[in-house]
Amino acid sequence: MKILSCAIAAFVTSLANASHQSADIYYHEKKALGPSMWHFSSDGLTIYSVDGSKILKAHRKESLCKPYMGRSGMVDSCYYFTQASDGHRFVWAGSLAGTHKVEAFDIDTGDYAGYIPTCSTPLDLEYHPSREEMWLRCAQKDDAGGHEGEIDVFSSSSLSADFDHIYLNDTSRPYGRIAIHSDMGPYGYVSAYDQPYLSELDLSTKKVEARHALPKSKGSYDMTYSPLNGHVFTRGRVCCSCGFAGADLKECGRRVSKVDVQTGPSAGMMNVNGTCGAGCEGSIADTLGVFEFDTINKKIVANHNIKIGTGFGADPVSSPDGKHILLLPNDAGRFVRLLKPGKNGVASTVAKDIEVNFNGGLPTKTVVSDFAFVTDDTRSILVLGASTDNNLVLVDLSDGYRTTKLLLSGSNETTGGPRRNIEWAVGSNFVWVDGGGTQEQYIIELPDGNIENAFVARSLKNITTGNMLYVDNYERRRVMEELEKLMRKANDEGVIMRQANDEGVNRDNSYDESPVAVAALVIGCCSFLLSIAIVVLSSARASPSASNDIDGAHDDKTLGSKRVT
Repeated sequence: MKILSCAIAAFVTSLANASHQSADIYYHEKKALGPSMWHFSSDGLTIYSVDGSKILKAHRKESLCKPYMGRSGMVDSCYYFTQASDGHRFVWAGSLAGTHKVEAFDIDTGDYAGYIPTCSTPLDLEYHPSREEMWLRCAQKDDAGGHEGEIDVFSSSSLSADFDHIYLNDTSRPYGRIAIHSDMGPYGYVSAYDQPYLSELDLSTKKVEARHALPKSKGSYDMTYSPLNGHVFTRGRVCCSCGFAGADLKECGRRVSKVDVQTGPSAGMMNVNGTCGAGCEGSIADTLGVFEFDTINKKIVANHNIKIGTGFGADPVSSPDGKHILLLPNDAGRFVRLLKPGKNGVASTVAKDIEVNFNGGLPTKTVVSDFAFVTDDTRSILVLGASTDNNLVLVDLSDGYRTTKLLLSGSNETTGGPRRNIEWAVGSNFVWVDGGGTQEQYIIELPDGNIENAFVARSLKNITTGNMLYVDNYERRRVMEELEKLMRKANDEGVIMRQANDEGVNRDNSYDESPVAVAALVIGCCSFLLSIAIVVLSSARASPSASNDIDGAHDDKTLGSKRVT
């Protein structure tokens, strides 16, 4: 028995070691990039090490994007609008460069895998790990190209799989956002700027299952989801009066028409000069703010606005785990409102109005342009940036929302350009912040949980402004972690077996073993080892793991530092 037990332990250890070596060899044979920061811009795609010290791979625009006819002539650049990783096989990017398409890149090597033509103006990519599907929200259908709907879907298992598009309704260009999550079951939700309701999608039938009214709204756009309480947060869009004494707006801008106003001081005015949608954001008519919609009970539980007296209206965004909902307000850069989701069916509460005081903002405008949550065992930090200001605001979420500012550049003018983008290289000390106005990229280091210790570790020059995406192969990471556990377990069990058998032999050095018992043990061990081999060495692609936290919500392994839909 001693010999058999030791042999089993040794076999388990050798199996784990062999599996580890096989995975490692495969990893290096593919020349995998490992955790990296992907930068999509008009110049193509460049992939960096997380600390910014190395360029790991680059795709020039000439190899990705052909010149195309734009509104003002030939355009010789890429046009990426949305990017997402599936965490195990591909990195996906929605492109508007000539042919509207979604491109796929190998997550390990960064190699170009191919593209899939899709509906007009791909706006929003969202991955559904349980279905292993990448969902896309477009601005418009493209009947001529065979894309008869505004929602498309792609399989991360097969780029050649062809799915039906989902058609929303008969408006000409109902652009908006999409929210999907494994917690929602077979459903997803879509906003549209010109539809006063949320469309509920059946992800299996690819049809609009229901429409949920957003009272007094003209439509909705920005949207996010919290798996903590199962609620969708979407910004309502309204109609407002303009261009006359006592109107909601002094000037109407280019898009003026006759409108019915349902909110604000002009509520009840019918067929008056006005505008609707984005032009009314931040105006005194923008009183609906953000709708909080319960996806389980199918009802609105609250409307949220910003700090009283600072302005009106906000864009909702979320931390990856859904424990924090941020309202990025139209208040010229004074505050950010932080909501705390609670139980399902109960309205979220205000946790804090965080004073940021960015400079250079205009009244009624949104100044905070991007954010990142840096959360791990030692840090719980929110990073906020604005295109109008060369400072970052760092918020310690574990210390009473204490803040500090970090200067990115000594320039007298803002380096932010039209938008300052922020992305955390998850699990590392580095946060990337762009300075598109001066073609710079700043790599911020957060060495520990003290926000005062943050500093600019590196500045990259001549970087065309673009969107950043942190990428890692979570499937491989998980397999390697499981192999490590198997090796440790096999080693521990081998030690226990040897100790137990040594004690048994010392007590009785001449006992007999039942042939039936030995045979049963051998068969059982073989079955056990076979099961381990199947699990560890299986080539099946798995989705990011999830476990239940103390609040009962799924704490999915994040593919980035934010949840934006």
